[in-house]
Amino acid sequence: MIFGDRVRLRAIERADLDTLYLWWNDPDLWTLIGAKKRLTSQDELLNWYEGELDKHDVALGRTLAIDDDEGHLVGTVWYGSYDAGDRQTTVGLYLGSEASRGQGLGTDALGTLIRYLFEELGLHKTRLFVEVDNAAAIAAYRKLGFVDEGRFREHRFYAGRWHDFLAMGLLAREFAAR
Repeated sequence: MIFGDRVRLRAIERADLDTLYLWWNDPDLWTLIGAKKRLTSQDELLNWYEGELDKHDVALGRTLAIDDDEGHLVGTVWYGSYDAGDRQTTVGLYLGSEASRGQGLGTDALGTLIRYLFEELGLHKTRLFVEVDNAAAIAAYRKLGFVDEGRFREHRFYAGRWHDFLAMGLLAREFAAR
C-alpha cells in the first residue's frame, strides 16, 4: 500500500468489482471525467481485472484503488505504461463515490501516486488530459504543480457535442520543489 495524507492506494481486489461495475456503468461519472459513456458487462470488467493482475512489471502501468481514511473505496487512480528511456507516463483518476468529491481526496490520491512515480520509480514526467470545462479538476491539478502544455480542440465527442481538452504536465524537479 501507498499512504497519502487522507487516502491509501492499494491493489484492486476481486471484492471491489461490484462497486467498480456500478461506477463503470454510471453515465454521469463518465461525462464528468470527459469520456464516452460505457456499457460494461461483468465479464468485461472481470477480463480487465485479470489483465491488471497480469501486470507483473511496474513499467506496464497499473490501476490502483483509492481508499479514504476509513478504508472505504472511493475511486481509482492509474498510470500508463512507460519507456525506460523517456521515463514519463500518463496519469488519471476518478472518484466514483459522489460523496467523496470536493474534499481533496482526489488531489491527495494523485499526489500520492505522483510521489511514488517520481521517488520510487524514478520517472521524469507525468502528464494528463482534462476536459477544459472541468474547473475543479484543473484547479486540483494546478495545486499539485501541473502546468498547461497545450489544448486539444474538439478532441472528444460525447454528450452530444465536441469537447476541448487541456494537456497538462509535471516534471519530477517541479514536484520536488513544491
